[in-house]
Amino acid sequence: MRLSITALTLIAALVGCGGKSESSPAAPQCSGFSSGTVPTLQMNQLLFDSDRNDSRHEIYVMRTDGSCVSRLTNNALYENWWPRASPDRTRILFYRSPAGDPENYFNASLWVMNADGSGQTQLIADGGNGWAAHGHGEWSPDGTRIAMFGALSTTRAEIFVTDANGQNPVQYTNRNGWNTDVSWSPNGATLLFNGCANPAVCAPANYELFALNATPLAAAVQITNDSLADYDAYYSPDGTKIAWLVNVNPAANGGIGRWAIRIAIVGQSATYLIDDGNINSKPAWSLDSQTIYFHRMVPAEGLRFRVFSIRPDGTGLTELTPGTSTGNSEHPSN
Repeated sequence: MRLSITALTLIAALVGCGGKSESSPAAPQCSGFSSGTVPTLQMNQLLFDSDRNDSRHEIYVMRTDGSCVSRLTNNALYENWWPRASPDRTRILFYRSPAGDPENYFNASLWVMNADGSGQTQLIADGGNGWAAHGHGEWSPDGTRIAMFGALSTTRAEIFVTDANGQNPVQYTNRNGWNTDVSWSPNGATLLFNGCANPAVCAPANYELFALNATPLAAAVQITNDSLADYDAYYSPDGTKIAWLVNVNPAANGGIGRWAIRIAIVGQSATYLIDDGNINSKPAWSLDSQTIYFHRMVPAEGLRFRVFSIRPDGTGLTELTPGTSTGNSEHPSN
């Protein structure tokens, strides 16, 4: 789930360079879409959302080196966030909420659009399926299903899977408490999510990671057991590693917390990928498993998120969204 100053109250609560582009010192030549009749995201393109320049949250695309930035959504009525490319890279999932109410899953609708931003279509309305909230939509590896959480009340969220059009939701967990942050294994056989070991006593400090076979109401297996709040676990595309987010010290940085990213080879102990006292959030793997993208806030440099990349061995920390003096850039996804 989104880590931000506003969302923390909830926790205790493409391409190419067509259209309007950000200026770049090197002014690279942007080649646009992959060849073919259907617009398709290239392998070296990265989606993210941003409210830069005091704007609403909009969906953007850039190259994985930070060049060739282009905006895909532009609607004065909405905030747009959480972009996710379909496995065939022709469609993009994203969430919307009314302008002025960014990233509020209690007031959100799920949408899909073509890779060039055209054909924006609502899949699940605000309040759809009787849910009080819904979010964290993730395509299955074969693109035929979408996993997400759906809140049955303000105190209970379960994991659901729909078809590729957001229809026919099937409940996959029945644990009570708040179960969210779902993602797929590369072969589609396993779902990761976070929730509380004891759903009757469920607060953010109690969040652990779980895995379950990707079948309805399968037994969930707890895979972390610590005193930290664990979020947003993702397998690497090659299936060998898992990276996730932890709140190391909730009192740090004026109560925003000290957030780190952990990484583990599957079946082995975890290490810290980055834990530098700042606010590092929401790891996302590159398609070749060689890079992790994430958004990061350094409070000493201003209270805004920027997109960075880092190698799985913790080297090569690189900012991809420099030069935007205002606003946040978040939720990168390759």
